[in-house]
Amino acid sequence: MTHKYPPPDQALAEHPKDYSDPELKEYTDEFAQDILDEVTPIMPIVLPLMAALQMFMLAFIAVVMA
Repeated sequence: MTHKYPPPDQALAEHPKDYSDPELKEYTDEFAQDILDEVTPIMPIVLPLMAALQMFMLAFIAVVMA
């Protein structure tokens, strides 16, 4: 049995405004968010914290190895 419709990610990539399934339209309208817009505000906090953690881990490894 072959599928009549392409997978949702391919169908939406070609025609983002056309939906064959009304439930998919409701889901995407309700839950679809731009990930980059969500992460961008917290990057000034997370990036330095992760850099400090990485420096601490590398220093710890150097001390243990010495």
